[in-house]
Amino acid sequence: MRWHIVWAIARKDIVDGVKNLYVLFSLLLPIGMSLLFRLVFHTDMTGSLTVAVYDPGSSRLVAGLHNSPQVQLIRAASAKEVEEKVKDRAIGGIVIPEDFDAAVAAGERPILTVYLNARRGSGELLAFQRLVEQQVWALVHAELPARIAWTDVSASPGLRSQGAFNFGLYTLILMMMLALSMTGTFVVPLLLVEEKEKHTLQALLLSPARPSEVTAGKALTGLVYTLLIVGVLVGLNRGWVGDWPVTILTLLLGSLLMIAVGLLVGGLFHTTMQVNTWSTLIMLVLVAPSWFTVVNLPVPLKMASALIPTYYLVEALQLALAGEASLARVGPHLAVLTASTLIAFAVVAWALRRGER
Repeated sequence: MRWHIVWAIARKDIVDGVKNLYVLFSLLLPIGMSLLFRLVFHTDMTGSLTVAVYDPGSSRLVAGLHNSPQVQLIRAASAKEVEEKVKDRAIGGIVIPEDFDAAVAAGERPILTVYLNARRGSGELLAFQRLVEQQVWALVHAELPARIAWTDVSASPGLRSQGAFNFGLYTLILMMMLALSMTGTFVVPLLLVEEKEKHTLQALLLSPARPSEVTAGKALTGLVYTLLIVGVLVGLNRGWVGDWPVTILTLLLGSLLMIAVGLLVGGLFHTTMQVNTWSTLIMLVLVAPSWFTVVNLPVPLKMASALIPTYYLVEALQLALAGEASLARVGPHLAVLTASTLIAFAVVAWALRRGER
């Protein structure tokens, strides 16, 4: 592989790609949707957030909330009173264990019970969730020092979820998956097919560039586009929290997987219309696991979704962004994702060798 030729092809495609309105729209769509979500579910609160707190141990967490200018604290005498005040008028409530600070200092990651009312405005709820996470992160500047159990007081007792659902985290993962799939499975094959339609691919193959180097140049273009767009999404949505080294590794593996799929699509089809049709279907399948993160799927559907490689990409991103990416929890997901990526590129390499014959 002569990398100066690969880079020359990639440099040409990076410039030519942004000149193509179709490609440019595909690249900017995830960023545009992310900005739209921020506009609709804005978290820049002009008023105060009324938060009920039960704190028998005088935790530093309450001191941090008290110093926040947007928070109006209501002291409660019990956990039950916190729940009642959230039902009444508070945007959220926090029940802090008596030994919370000592447990955090000892690295025990205690459970912090947080009540919220899903019937309140989405912007207020998202602002409250981010506020709680920021204050918890401020206690220890390492992994998330406590496990946050969100409880919706508006749901009936039998349906209350103790899961750590966060709307901001959900939309960030959704936009990241959209960016990876749009660039990998749509833009990359489109770059290959355009060469075929314009009959410039033959000229490239007749040049000193080998087919493998042409393909690598397209893959490098897709990787540059993907990392740029994901970087913008991380900046817009504060995606640097959590176990960011694991987040970077997961996104890199996910990008390579999507690009390998895109190279296969680009090699199979010969027209833009074919790419539009099949890439859309493939993209829907690959993005689907990110839609179901807030839904308790029936067992058969959950088993079926686990057959999609991006299921493990979504799971790893959730753990990394939430600061819960321990080796035991995230390791199996990264292993499956790595294996899927290697298999996809092995198929690409086999297709290239077959084409060179």
